[in-house]
Amino acid sequence: MQIWLINPYGPIPSESWRDYCFTMMADALAAAGHEVVWWTSNFSHHFKKFRSEGWQDVEVRPGVVLRLVPTTSYRKNIGLGRAVRDLVFGVRAYRRGRELPAPDCIIFSESPLTFGYAGYMLARHHNCPVIYHQMDLWPELIEKAFPNWMQPFMRLLFTPVYLNRKLIYGKLDAVLALARPYLDVPLTEAPVLRGRPNGIIYNGIDVAKFRESMRSLQLPAGMLPEKEPGEVRAVFAGSLGPSYDILALIKVAERLEGSTSKLRVVIAGDGPLRQEVERYVRDPNHTRLCYVGKLSPEMLAPLYRVCDIGLCAYSTASNVEMPDKIYDYTAAGLAVVNSLRGEVAEVIKEMGIGLQYRGGDVEDLLGKLTALAEDAPLRQEMAARSFEVGMRYDQHLQYGKLVDVVHQVCAAG
Repeated sequence: MQIWLINPYGPIPSESWRDYCFTMMADALAAAGHEVVWWTSNFSHHFKKFRSEGWQDVEVRPGVVLRLVPTTSYRKNIGLGRAVRDLVFGVRAYRRGRELPAPDCIIFSESPLTFGYAGYMLARHHNCPVIYHQMDLWPELIEKAFPNWMQPFMRLLFTPVYLNRKLIYGKLDAVLALARPYLDVPLTEAPVLRGRPNGIIYNGIDVAKFRESMRSLQLPAGMLPEKEPGEVRAVFAGSLGPSYDILALIKVAERLEGSTSKLRVVIAGDGPLRQEVERYVRDPNHTRLCYVGKLSPEMLAPLYRVCDIGLCAYSTASNVEMPDKIYDYTAAGLAVVNSLRGEVAEVIKEMGIGLQYRGGDVEDLLGKLTALAEDAPLRQEMAARSFEVGMRYDQHLQYGKLVDVVHQVCAAG
């Protein structure tokens, strides 16, 4: 079958970043023998730069074509520019898609602010099965970016968006989501979906490949100092932005300087707060924080091998349910210290793989890290359980469920 994936977000395969969920979708469907066309924006949401000058089709591997749709650009993740980009993408993809032969199925993930353009509207035009992949909660995400006193007014403003979203939910052939709370919303707003294919597909990673990289790859010489006897390393790898507790990690390192603790913090990544991290480690007297720069996805595996605790350190403003970090940390068999609420907090507690702290609370973060650093049996027990949990999020297992849902809805159609 020919399957269209429609989503203007996420890094594409040629960009040096971890595999995006739509990349894994395309690979799984192509491996099942289908032809996949992923319609995405020629402006990268992640890197804030253009990928092409206009329309461009790129064959990324046999059976998978990337279709770059020309759009406008924007600088801030929350703002009018992003909404305009999404609308331009939706309208242009819809117009071009109408002119082409009908696909056998459309899987889309778009902001409801586009009122169904292009994914749902193209499926209706071509009369083909349509599956929605709920990656986040829109426009709830936008509402939470405003002060509490403004949120009721924003919800009122978005009333047409909510109504249209509910209408589209009720006409889907199937719905999938990245986390349980993301799935609960469409199932609640459109109970008819409970009788149609639905489920959770976690982002996941190739666990076997990741663990082989842990065994076979080495970090560049001198990237980290030699590990001292009894030293415990807590690692954060990801974007160094305001949604993360980077400043709290720096303050934790400050508290550790000159102490008898064997704890050391390691940070990898890039973003707006990189300068703060670099400013701190520039002082030769600051030895409890190591910054290793931005690493390729392949180099994360050997970094985790020499660490003991994985940090899901997010600010209180974040509403992430299941961060990609948790898939890395469990594949690596790290105990976890987490600030997020929601599904990931429930997983960590139920599986006994880590401890919870209050986002932004330096004392609480330091206390939880110290507790794990000083209690080796507890840390090792949590690490062993984390390693066992890792296979639950293997991408082949997760995206095999997607292939099954596509076959089910197409057979019914």
